[in-house]
Amino acid sequence: MTLLGVLLIISGCNSQSSKSKSKPRANKTEHKTKTNKKSDPQKKTIVSELKDSKKNTLTYSPLGDSLSVGLLADTKTDRFTSQFARTLQKETGKTVKEAGASQIGKTATNFGLPVIQAIIDQDPDIVTVEFGTNDAADVNNPQALPKYRSSIKQILDQLQSQTHAKIILMTSWSPKDGPYVDNALRFDKVILDEGKSRHLPVVNLADIWQNDSQVTGSTSQESRNTWGGRHDNLHPNQLGHDKIAQALKKVINQKIK
Repeated sequence: MTLLGVLLIISGCNSQSSKSKSKPRANKTEHKTKTNKKSDPQKKTIVSELKDSKKNTLTYSPLGDSLSVGLLADTKTDRFTSQFARTLQKETGKTVKEAGASQIGKTATNFGLPVIQAIIDQDPDIVTVEFGTNDAADVNNPQALPKYRSSIKQILDQLQSQTHAKIILMTSWSPKDGPYVDNALRFDKVILDEGKSRHLPVVNLADIWQNDSQVTGSTSQESRNTWGGRHDNLHPNQLGHDKIAQALKKVINQKIK
């Protein structure tokens, strides 16, 4: 065999060896491309923003009627507002003070709006606004709905402009077969519309009471004493308060829109 033939054979072997070595490199590059994923940004929730607050003690100010007062929970500490205050404390790891202003039988117009400055003065970190139950019961007054809408707007305008509070809106309460169900749902639309236009979360209480007769009134044939009075057929019983508190917990852990 000539010297030229030997050189050609050696050159060919080197070329094949080089080609076979290049394949694993291509596979490695392809593997890296497949596993290169971008991480999603951390979602912001009411809980996460309250955690980020520089304050060690947070103030929760419920504003409302007899529901926020706590009728007819088993005890004062079992009402939904107090349950929610404990939830906030657990979720944020901070001390939570429950303040607020609520009164039995009141409306957004005759109570909510007149006491809004008292809520502002509490320097709240989070507020629940719960009206509509008594407002909707004024079925023979054609001005009840316009007044309610106007009062709710003014309450929210002042809370948003004069506080840094996270605001959660709540709709009205009724028994499943209550006498004012249709009117209550009309008033609820005011809250749903305000929540949408202001980008505020809404706890729609109709999701709790509309299809469940067990969340209102006495849970036994014989009425028993509870905190705030005796059982009636309107207010949430302990199960009702528990479900309201659970709905609030869900809202504070939802992604902020």
